[in-house]
Amino acid sequence: MKTWIIILLLMVTNDVLAAPMTVDADRFELIEGEQRADFFGHVVVKRDDMILKANQMRVWYQQDDKTGKKTLKKVRAMDNVVIDTPDSKGSANTATFNTDSDMLVMVGQAKMTSKQGTVEGEHIAYNIKTKDTKVINDQKGGQVHFTFEENVND
Repeated sequence: MKTWIIILLLMVTNDVLAAPMTVDADRFELIEGEQRADFFGHVVVKRDDMILKANQMRVWYQQDDKTGKKTLKKVRAMDNVVIDTPDSKGSANTATFNTDSDMLVMVGQAKMTSKQGTVEGEHIAYNIKTKDTKVINDQKGGQVHFTFEENVND
């Protein structure tokens, strides 16, 4: 497995995402004309104390014409997505993070677990700045599910 450290590519001005990100994958493709990087096979992303795993990941970035600095615009992880942080763990078929909106959207058997409880649905949207969360069921009439842990000591 080759390691691709793309610190310059993924440095961003957003305080939440200011740390460098490392990505391990079986294969890497950079498409400069589309300002995009694709990672395939056993993808493991690490930034600070967050780990994201998936079978495939696509990263879109934007380059400043004056400084040449590249900033992260959007990340989409696909197939068997697992997100692990000290505060929560999640899984879904796909997960997309957009830096413009600060939204993390998990789709397809989405599940997030934290010390407050577990939430499950077809679609989970989470704003990393406001911490607002929206869980949507599927179009087939399924329900969302939330298990609340009452003995939480914060």
